[in-house]
Amino acid sequence: MKRGTILNLLLPIFFLAFNYVASAGDVVAQVQTQPVSQHDLVETLTGYGMVSINPSGVVNINFPRAGQVMRLLVTQGQVVKRGMPILQFDTNPMDSVSYAQALSEVNFARSELKRVQGLVEQQLATQSQLAKAQKALSDAEAALAAQQKLGTGIKYELIKAPFDGIVSALNVTPGQRIQAGTAALQLARLNTLRVLLGIEPEDINKVKVGMSALLTPVFNTKESITGVVSEVHGMINPQTQLVDMAVSLKAKQSAHLIPAMHVRGMIILNHKKGFAVPRQAVLRDAQGAYIFVVRHGRACRVNVQTGIESNGFIGIAGPFKKDDRVVALGNYELQDGMAVQEAK
Repeated sequence: MKRGTILNLLLPIFFLAFNYVASAGDVVAQVQTQPVSQHDLVETLTGYGMVSINPSGVVNINFPRAGQVMRLLVTQGQVVKRGMPILQFDTNPMDSVSYAQALSEVNFARSELKRVQGLVEQQLATQSQLAKAQKALSDAEAALAAQQKLGTGIKYELIKAPFDGIVSALNVTPGQRIQAGTAALQLARLNTLRVLLGIEPEDINKVKVGMSALLTPVFNTKESITGVVSEVHGMINPQTQLVDMAVSLKAKQSAHLIPAMHVRGMIILNHKKGFAVPRQAVLRDAQGAYIFVVRHGRACRVNVQTGIESNGFIGIAGPFKKDDRVVALGNYELQDGMAVQEAK
């Protein structure tokens, strides 16, 4: 085949290829843009847990004397009002005897002192005998006061709730005899609830006492309560394999929660206002994070540093302009300098 013939055959191919490349350079990418604007950015950490009774609000109902529980008028978990009867307690007969003896000794000491005083007036007794009688009365009265403090003089006692609360524990049954100091039951103040949240061990160092936490009941997401981190534990809970942290609540907020209720907690780790773009607007390659902004109808790459991610936006810092529009959709196909057009 002659050389001229070969050239005649190849020229159309080269022409078509050239036209293809030239037309590719004129392709205008369809994109959607948004202005680079300022947003309130909140960095949060989510944990799940349960409403529990604050130990500081728990009171043991116990007795300084031995006796028998005759009637139990409440059940565990029951809400009680101040002054409401909760149990009937009968004092141990032997303790009642101790009170009667102490009372008898006081009466005897008083009569003995009166007799000695009469003898002194008649000069038939000495001052030493008078002092001895006075001391005997003082000792007897002290012994009686101790018995009264123990309540041994009360044969039957109807115990009433000292405050509004919930019966958090029952340790006795009707008819049970108990020793002095035994905690018959526990009452918890309803306005001292707290929430224990479980956090992944690798995240626990981010949490500090005093941080705010937004609490939402798992089965009632319409209600949210704000609390404060009051404790950060330093060991893993063997049951959950998470690290526990406590969120304290104000008294009025506790009224919306019930012990053992499951809640979702969002701890506010950081809160700041700054420039942000949609999360999908930020791309990454070997050079790091970057965005595309549109300037004079062209896509311009701008390297950025990323910050807090919040509600679908991510904070950025870099050499962008306040009036720049960032490419939010269609940025994956872009190259620096490529012609772009706002999609309709």
